[in-house]
Amino acid sequence: MRRVLAIWAALLAPLIGLPATADVVSQGPQAVAVTIYRDDAIPDPAAASWGGYGLAMISETRDVTLPAGDTRLALEGVADGIIAQTASLAGFPGRVLEQNFDYEVLSPATLIEHSVGRQVEVSRTNPRTGKATLEPALLRSGPDGVVLDFGGRVEALGCSGAPEGLVFASVPADLTGKPTLSIRVHVDKAGVYRLRLAYMTIGLAWKAAYVARLAPDGQSLELVGWITLANHGEVGYAGAATSVVAGRLARNAIRAFNPLMLRRETACWPQGNSHHPHGIDRYVAELAQRLFSAGDEMTVTAMRARATGAIPMPPPPPKPPPRATQSDLGDYKLYTLDEPTTVAARQTKQVAFLSQPNVAFDTVQTYRANDADTDAEPAVAATVTTLRFDNTAAKGLGRALPAGSVAIMAAPPGGSDRFLGAHDVRDVPVGEPFELEIGASHEVTVRDATLSRTGGPETSVAKEITAVNASRLPTTVEIRQPQLGRSFHIKTESAPHGLKSGDPIWRLTLAPGTTATVSYTYASTR
Repeated sequence: MRRVLAIWAALLAPLIGLPATADVVSQGPQAVAVTIYRDDAIPDPAAASWGGYGLAMISETRDVTLPAGDTRLALEGVADGIIAQTASLAGFPGRVLEQNFDYEVLSPATLIEHSVGRQVEVSRTNPRTGKATLEPALLRSGPDGVVLDFGGRVEALGCSGAPEGLVFASVPADLTGKPTLSIRVHVDKAGVYRLRLAYMTIGLAWKAAYVARLAPDGQSLELVGWITLANHGEVGYAGAATSVVAGRLARNAIRAFNPLMLRRETACWPQGNSHHPHGIDRYVAELAQRLFSAGDEMTVTAMRARATGAIPMPPPPPKPPPRATQSDLGDYKLYTLDEPTTVAARQTKQVAFLSQPNVAFDTVQTYRANDADTDAEPAVAATVTTLRFDNTAAKGLGRALPAGSVAIMAAPPGGSDRFLGAHDVRDVPVGEPFELEIGASHEVTVRDATLSRTGGPETSVAKEITAVNASRLPTTVEIRQPQLGRSFHIKTESAPHGLKSGDPIWRLTLAPGTTATVSYTYASTR
């Protein structure tokens, strides 16, 4: 009996049977562990445009019953971004003879693509009568533009103005219901074996994000760290032991073959419109992901209930978010979630890994000297408010900080948080200093003047920089002269300089309403 599948039902189809060559089918793992590596090329792991990147290692445990001899073992439910050549199978006294990865998963687009050149039926519904008709046609092309041949009459699907759909007599044999790794194994003795499958996959990524809330004293802050996990694949990992690795991973051209980048759109043709090239459905989905991926919580007050006299029982306290424990992995830092979590398909989630309530810092105003010509007007510029930290337990930290972005907040007396700025932070080991720039200060300014410049084999430049503190608080201003050219050195100076990242710096301490000046001459070879 012919099995008829409508295209709109393809996404909800039950699992498609594997080829007859599969002797044993494992529908999924009994346990899974996910280790996600950071990809520094990804600015936002939650963005849909980065779905084909990222790197993770998946470790699965599967119990399978194998007969003696050669067996075709089908492992269903592996990641659709699997890098098949990295797969390794262990845990049984046998050997692996061959493996194949079937990544063409059933969808409307792949169903059309694999049916080009075959007879299909076109279903059309009369919008006035509601009557549906079926007409046979030859599928000429698709899925990016479906063209049909009705016995010499060629039409494009979706251009008749009537509701249309394609009906297929069968599913092509090379389409599977889910990503499958087929392995031919040999065991000498039949039995139940516990297999351990490990492989690398793309499509999973992570990044650290921090929220820093300044205390009213202006000398300390609360630092909360979150790990954002992103799974852009179609395969989820339920109850997975999850870890992330911080550090720059040495990688070669591991993205040479990328099944996720070959994934077809699931929308029927025509896919695009005049506003968004991928269709309005995907546009809305991407927009919703951007708006609602932060995992914000809403709190509903009971003011109305109290006004009516009906005071309900207080809700139970929310379950604390999963947390992560830090350990060493060679030169890398490994953050392991304290409890298993579900890394669902097409999902991002946030996991807390850091909460430091009293982190001390120093505030300085920084300025980088410019390289203006002598005939240019002296520049008057704002300084940059910079928070300086020591990553030590004595200063309230003493934790390795993976690279990420820091959002800095402050609350006025009696008010709610206000956003002050954001800054990226590098990987900071324990014991190292780091700093955050939170924005320009127009109360503390500098007047940057180039007094003279001489040319020749060696350029000599005389500078005079005056700092002005118009605020009501004492402040420290740090003048930094970037090294320009080769053989850079300071020839003369009005005060001794220090060094920061190889650049000369001068520190000026200013009381409220005062000024201070530093002058110097540097020489360099272009």
